Amino acid sequence: MILFFLATAPLYAQEQGSSPVSQKDFQLWLDAGLNYKLNRRFDLSFEAAYRRDNNLADINENYVELQLKTDPFKFLDFSGGYRLSGWFDQFLVNRLFAYARFSAKADRFRFQYRLRYDYNFNQSLPELPRNIRNKVKVEYKTKKFPLDPYLSYELFYRTNQQDQKFSQQRFDIGLRYSINKNNSLKVYYRFQQQLNAVAPEQNFILGISYSYDL
Repeated sequence: MILFFLATAPLYAQEQGSSPVSQKDFQLWLDAGLNYKLNRRFDLSFEAAYRRDNNLADINENYVELQLKTDPFKFLDFSGGYRLSGWFDQFLVNRLFAYARFSAKADRFRFQYRLRYDYNFNQSLPELPRNIRNKVKVEYKTKKFPLDPYLSYELFYRTNQQDQKFSQQRFDIGLRYSINKNNSLKVYYRFQQQLNAVAPEQNFILGISYSYDL
């Protein structure tokens, strides 16, 4: 049912509200994170990010994020957190988020499905986007080699009272590099597209993400 929803929703959205006119942009997304294991069940992580858009000419967004995660079962983990970011013409925007993620393994393949909700708010701005995000991901664990390739797809559904619609989709292809036990690096290429927009944005994104386990 989930796979059918992910496969058909973008097609429906394009038929209902897309336009041949689009706005294309190349962006760079950089982030670094620290992960700390509080105890056997809970992990705390901190992340800072820097993004450029307009073909790298302008700053798109900066943010800091704090997240708490727990994994009561091997196949399921839950997480929630808070993000403070600078966007919407340099306004500071607050975000509360939570997700549930299901995982399964088959030989060297790892499959994931994540259901996430984002709530953005700022007292000085009108109602900001609130999204339900569905994401599927498949990763391949290479044998005796530190690079693990992966593919993912994510679909956003906006839940605002006056603006309920499929609003965005993302396709990722990337590599995860295990530098050592504590350090890892992820490099990915992302195609991000607006849905149900008169002049939909199409963003081509190079992303680099570093993570350190304390």
